[in-house]
Amino acid sequence: MGVEITPKIATALFTGISTDTGCFRFGNTTVRTFEIAAKLAEKGAETFKVVQTFFETKTKTYAALERLALNDMRFYFSERCALICVTRDMYQKTGSDETETAPLANLTRQVEGVLVGVLMKEQKDGSFKVSVRTNGDVDASEICGRLGGGGHAGAAACTVNGPKQKAINLVLKEIEAEIDSIRID
Repeated sequence: MGVEITPKIATALFTGISTDTGCFRFGNTTVRTFEIAAKLAEKGAETFKVVQTFFETKTKTYAALERLALNDMRFYFSERCALICVTRDMYQKTGSDETETAPLANLTRQVEGVLVGVLMKEQKDGSFKVSVRTNGDVDASEICGRLGGGGHAGAAACTVNGPKQKAINLVLKEIEAEIDSIRID
């Protein structure tokens, strides 16, 4: 006995697939992913609305936070690493909060030549939640694993203690070790 896939159910399923695959950009996107998405569209999934809502619309507070974050982005290791550190002060200035930071992690690795993108978010206790995104042969889980976190090759996370510059230095040390361990032709 199967469940009838209504347009509402198709939209919910399409939302999950599209957000999990980064709008079909991440490495977990396969031919089968596209086949399922096409079937959901045939069943009435509101694909345009989902893509517009989740991938093209920003709140004003997020836009303000993104502007500050991009102004704060720093590059390391011959510009192979980009790092953004979001502080409590940035949240206060923009009216934003940690719930709006997820897209910032991917911004760091979208810069040409960057192999490792890092987003560090200052927590209320002064520690920093670190999200690492990688391109190519650099393994994010190796970086975060050495700092007590985990994840997978393309995306991983961990928490490090502050103050800010000490936390940045700890993360950069592990990134440098990982970048130095790979062969770049």
